[in-house]
This record gives sequence, C-alpha cells and structure tokens, in this order.
Amino acid sequence: MGPADAETVSGDGGLEMPILLTLLLSALLTWLQVRADSWLGLTAAPRTDRWHSVPTPSSGGLAIFLSCAAAYWVVCPGRYPRIALGVAALWIFGFLDDRLGFRPALKLAVQVAAAGFVVLGGVDFPVTPWYLPNVALNMFFIVTITNAFNLIDNMDGLCAGVVIIICLFRSWLLTAEGYHADANLSAILAATFAGFLFFNYPQARIFMGDCGSLPAGFALGALTLAGPAPHKGIVLTGIFYPALTFAYPIFDTVLVSTLRKLAGQPISMGGRDHSSHRLASLGLDQRLVVWILWLLTAFGASLGILIRLMPDALFTVGALLLGMLSMLALSLAKLPGYPLPAWTAAWMRQRAGRVVRTST
Repeated sequence: MGPADAETVSGDGGLEMPILLTLLLSALLTWLQVRADSWLGLTAAPRTDRWHSVPTPSSGGLAIFLSCAAAYWVVCPGRYPRIALGVAALWIFGFLDDRLGFRPALKLAVQVAAAGFVVLGGVDFPVTPWYLPNVALNMFFIVTITNAFNLIDNMDGLCAGVVIIICLFRSWLLTAEGYHADANLSAILAATFAGFLFFNYPQARIFMGDCGSLPAGFALGALTLAGPAPHKGIVLTGIFYPALTFAYPIFDTVLVSTLRKLAGQPISMGGRDHSSHRLASLGLDQRLVVWILWLLTAFGASLGILIRLMPDALFTVGALLLGMLSMLALSLAKLPGYPLPAWTAAWMRQRAGRVVRTST
C-alpha cells in the first residue's frame, strides 16, 4: 500500500460522469441535512470564539463523508484501505467531538493513532535513511496537516474551497503523469466538497464541523505521502512539493500558534484570531477574504507543481514563497484578531463624538 503500490499507472478514463454524480449527490445530501436540521439537532450555536452570529446547522461532514464513501466504492474500491479506515475513524470521532466537545489532548491522541495506523502500514516517504525517524516524520506530517485543516475551518467556505483547490491541482498533476487511479481519488474529494460548498459559501447555511475538517486534512495528508508525487525525483523536491501544496493551511497554523504562544495563551484554544479574521479586521467583505485566501492556496499549489516539474527552480521558488508569507505574517500580526462587533463599534463612535463635543 506504499509508494510501490501507488506508482502503478492506471489507464482509467471517462470519469466525468461519476464525478458529476458525486458532486450532485453531495449537494443533495447537504441540502437534505440543512432541511432536516430541525429534527436532527446538529446545530452550532453562536459563541464568542466563533465567527457566526446565528444558530447554523453543523456537522456537514456527514453529507460529505457519505457522498465520498459512495463514490470511493464505485470508482476506486479498496484503494489505500488503511487510509480509508483512518478517514472513517476520524469522521466518527469528529462527529462525536461536534456533539461532546472532547479535550484537545484526546483529539491529538486519536489523530496520532490514526496516523500511526497508516504509516506503519506502509504509507510513508523516506525522508531519512532510517526507519524510525521516517515513521516519526511521516506521522508528524499527517497530524500537522489534519490539524491545519481543522484550524482553517473558521470562516464560511474557506476550508471547503481550500480542499477543492488542492485536490484539483493534485488531480491535474497526477493525470498529466499518468497516475489516473490516484488522480481519481483527488477528483472525488474535490467533487464532494464542491457539492457541500454550494451551501457553505458565505453566508453559510451549514458548517462542516470537525467531522468534515478532520477527515479532509487526514485524507489529503496521507494521500500526499502514499501517492506517487512526492516519491519521484530528488528528496528535497519530494519534501517541498507537499510543503508548497499545503502552504496556506501550514501558514495559518504557524501564525496562530506563534501569536497565541507569544500572548501566553494555549495554542489549542479556539478563537477569532486566524489570518482570515485578521484580514476581515481591515473591513474587507467576508467573501473577498475567502477569495484572497483561496488565491493564496492556488498560488502555493501551483508553485508546488512548478518545482515538481522543474526541480532546478526549487530554491528560487521556495525563497519567493517564504519571503511573501513572512511579509504577510508580519502584516497580519499587527492587526486585531477580529473586527469589533457592530454594536461595540457604534458605541465607541458615539462615545468618541461626545468627547469631541465636550472638549469643544
């Protein structure tokens, strides 16, 4: 199930109809879940550390997973069975977490166990000549990407769009290189999240919840290691290809973790201090913020493909993106974590006006 299996080239074609049906099935199941929320009771109430201000149906990962599982069994049944089982386990755990709110330590332990199950089963990228360091590094990568996607699920449409963009770029690259079976998996993921995005785009009618973001990050992280893309060419290219592909989720995770640590706050604490919220504090419309971060995702993914096709450009491309993200991080760090609520901002303007009149 490791690279050797992943490198089997398949000549499968004519996938357009199954992908279209997957998208429609995902949209239909999401619509049904929204309509049935009154008796399902899967509603996310507004909280001070969350972005939404009205009760909204949640756990949309239910519709995503069911449509993805159906497409998986039709298009590529049995491929990467350990990854499929790990995704299913995290979906169940994420659904329970949406309802019960598990402690961060338990969430991390479950992710580590799922990553270990996959990596010890043969899904790995040989970063070093030694087995145990490779296992540790590969598990760390999967857990990091899983948490990164969980963290960027903080604004309507953002996480779903990032998943779609990364999957489309990856599917195109794998198809161009003749790895149709692996490309199909990425296309399936893109289709399921695209169907969900119809109802998650701002203003969202449903959220994906942990049962959507955790399996999404885990699947993308594990498939990146298992698939052929990082296993061809020089080791540095194999390392930087996934790093650039996931540039935005990794960037947001590092930014939030660093700023919370500097502020003396727990990294696992939820909050409205992500890159998306900091951009919104400039007064930008939520949809514009989402599109900016989608474009940043596409830029990173395209650079990943560039160094995949042109390894000699590795250091130039890496330095370019690192410089841009560093400047962006410094700019965002100076902004408030989120804009003031409308009533607070109005009260402050009114109070400022009184002070001016009094002084004159």
